[in-house]
Amino acid sequence: MHDEVIDRADEMVALPEGLADRVAVDVGAQIAYVEHSYASNTIFLSWIARNAQNNRRLKVEPRSFEDVAKMLGRGMRLGTESAGDVDMTVLKDAERLICMAAAYRASDIHLMMRGTHCVVQIEMNGGLREMEQMSHAAGLALARAIYQGLATVRDASYKALECQNAQIAGEVFPPETELSSVRIVRGPCYPQAKGGEFMTLRLQYVNAFSSADGTAELRALTLPQRPDGKMTLVGYTSGNLEKLQRLMDAPTGVVIWLGPTGAGKTTAMYEVLQELARRKPQNRVVTIEDPVEYPMDWAVQMFVTNARNDEETGAAYAALLRVALRMAPKSILLGELRGPDVAVAACEAAVTGHQVLTTLHATDPFLFVDRLELMDSERLNRRVFCDHKVIRGVIAQRLLPRLCRRCSIKLTPDNISMLPGRLYRALQTWGSLDKVRLLGPGCEHCNHSGTVDRFAVAEVVPTDARLMGDFIRNGTEVARANYYARPDADPPMLVQAIKHALNGVVDPRTVEEKVDLVEPRSADQNEGERNGR
Repeated sequence: MHDEVIDRADEMVALPEGLADRVAVDVGAQIAYVEHSYASNTIFLSWIARNAQNNRRLKVEPRSFEDVAKMLGRGMRLGTESAGDVDMTVLKDAERLICMAAAYRASDIHLMMRGTHCVVQIEMNGGLREMEQMSHAAGLALARAIYQGLATVRDASYKALECQNAQIAGEVFPPETELSSVRIVRGPCYPQAKGGEFMTLRLQYVNAFSSADGTAELRALTLPQRPDGKMTLVGYTSGNLEKLQRLMDAPTGVVIWLGPTGAGKTTAMYEVLQELARRKPQNRVVTIEDPVEYPMDWAVQMFVTNARNDEETGAAYAALLRVALRMAPKSILLGELRGPDVAVAACEAAVTGHQVLTTLHATDPFLFVDRLELMDSERLNRRVFCDHKVIRGVIAQRLLPRLCRRCSIKLTPDNISMLPGRLYRALQTWGSLDKVRLLGPGCEHCNHSGTVDRFAVAEVVPTDARLMGDFIRNGTEVARANYYARPDADPPMLVQAIKHALNGVVDPRTVEEKVDLVEPRSADQNEGERNGR
């Protein structure tokens, strides 16, 4: 297929205005790529016939809207016939869109300009449905028409790189819509380099309990796009996943991934968010990140820009979270709890009925309470946020490099000196060292690195009234000890990592580097494990 536009394009009949964003033409190959729903359109077929009369016989190939949009982005676009006053046409399209959403009794309209195309969704009966797709340019024109042409309360100008609020008075629309007002929030989102933007319109009705307009001819709408694939959390045990499922099922509350930089927190959080989107595609997902690490076509991804320090970054996170809450999301991803303003806003979002996924730098699953209190001992006093309906749970994890079985070195009396004496003596109290292996010199199998991949050791701690009460009344140390005494508690990350070391999966030195110091285990502890305590 030829991607370039040939100079002879002017020999073709210009496309009618209504087909400009639905048809891509490869002039050299004489192929017209048309969106599926327009393949039998009479205007399109007439255009094909007119070109045939000019000896330009085009082969017709139906494609998805997104495919056509990408081709247009690569330059496969013809000139179009004039269609009069485009601004007024777009303004009427904007009015029609809002009136149609009102006929469905939608609570929200979402326009998401993705750089190559625009997706229009409405929220009805508590779930998202897709209304249509159009080109990015058409979506942007529609958003500008709504903001500049319909809004009765707005800023003086449309500021593409800023978040803005506006409002449309209900009198603008026909009485049968029963709209009292339409509130607008808009702004930039990923991919900003390609002009990514979002606009959310909150529809307010005179009669809040009225149902869909029975006189309007309404078509069935489809669910939004779902992410491909399935959740993959390498290293998570069945116990980890069972508890994580419980946290995912909770409709509200904050779930926090804990660990230092490089622990895989963000990757794990994205895996969970994608799985939520697969299971509940009707739910709006909004992310706030610094920067966007994993592009997600099915979410609105906002990002922090021009922040010069942690204080400014925290303030930007908090400001964007307030914007996100006006977009009627069910799930919100916060890249990190950056300071007290963000942490307070996250807790407020949980209290007001949202699911919040986020990360925090803390080395222990039970230190999240102390870490938050250190941010602001008044606004984030543990008596305020230690409620299991606010903080639903925490997941602490580390990533361990798996030894290459071909070049790793078996621990023997001859090479014991490779381990620090303190570590060797401590390991002896944990079990047999017969299977212990050390990092080797590397080989072709492992690209000369000595390791083949990385996997997680994780602790998933769902909160409950008993655990949160311990935090408040007895302190973190008691809360930790009492939780580990439960029969269903995940083993500590250090215990899991040491078992991997004893089985020759990881180098014992890596355990201390990535997790914690290995301390000698007492005879009572070993006896307790053998007895299932």
